[in-house]
Amino acid sequence: MSRRKSLKSLGDWIGAGGHSFDGSLMTGDSGGASDIRPLDLDQLVPSRYQPRQRLDEAYLAELEQSIRQFGVIEPLVARPLADGSYEILAGHMRWQAAQRAGLGQIPVMVREADDRTAAAIALVENLLRRDLNPIEEGRALRRLREEFGLTQEQLAETLGISQSAISKVLGLLSLDPAVQARIEDGRLEAGHGKVLLGLPREAQLRLAEQAADQGWSVRELERRRALLTVAPRSRAATPRDPDLVRLEERLRERVAASVRLRYDAGRGRGRIEIGFATLEECDGILERLGINADP
Repeated sequence: MSRRKSLKSLGDWIGAGGHSFDGSLMTGDSGGASDIRPLDLDQLVPSRYQPRQRLDEAYLAELEQSIRQFGVIEPLVARPLADGSYEILAGHMRWQAAQRAGLGQIPVMVREADDRTAAAIALVENLLRRDLNPIEEGRALRRLREEFGLTQEQLAETLGISQSAISKVLGLLSLDPAVQARIEDGRLEAGHGKVLLGLPREAQLRLAEQAADQGWSVRELERRRALLTVAPRSRAATPRDPDLVRLEERLRERVAASVRLRYDAGRGRGRIEIGFATLEECDGILERLGINADP
């Protein structure tokens, strides 16, 4: 996804909601009190809103080497807790790398922040600073949306990401958990997951396992899926209208679900079929179409 976002606008939006933050998320120009001070590493605790589930060992090793050579150049951001510890809002990877580098203290910008502001800072910091894998990204976007009661349109506007990009990432969360795990560990790409959307769980698992084990490209997976979904027909059957096929693909990307267009030119009628496996998937499709599922 594109990372062109406006942190200032996000800070303004949070402040407009009555939360204890106004200004840039990552710098010290907020209206609330903040100061930079050295803190012992054991005074810091991870954020409860940390979206990253898997460590990027290669990046962590690079960061550790940089810290050994230059120290922690950019302060972490943390908020004080009632027990005297400090919850990390931004800089979780720097904290871990500093531990590995054997540092005793690191510079920390301490600021007051309520829970919802803490969630926004932790999630957006990960989306901005270091790419999450597609599943972690989807979970982070979903949680940010749910924490603040955002529509998908508001989420896109707030983060400066297109609605179609958000739809594609959130759509991956409707895949079977085992398929999601293959995307998380890098055995499959987000494009593979998009192809598998809308298939029954057994078909998802079977194709995902074959694609991962045999190294199928996204195009090859699309071909294999087509073999499953095309109904048997005689050799003399007329090929489908390529315009319908292209439109199906555009609709499938838009709603992040399986789509089938059926048109009978002789009778002058047709229909659009959108597949889903659960009511949650149905709600997601309706939202991506701009339809409010609530009565």
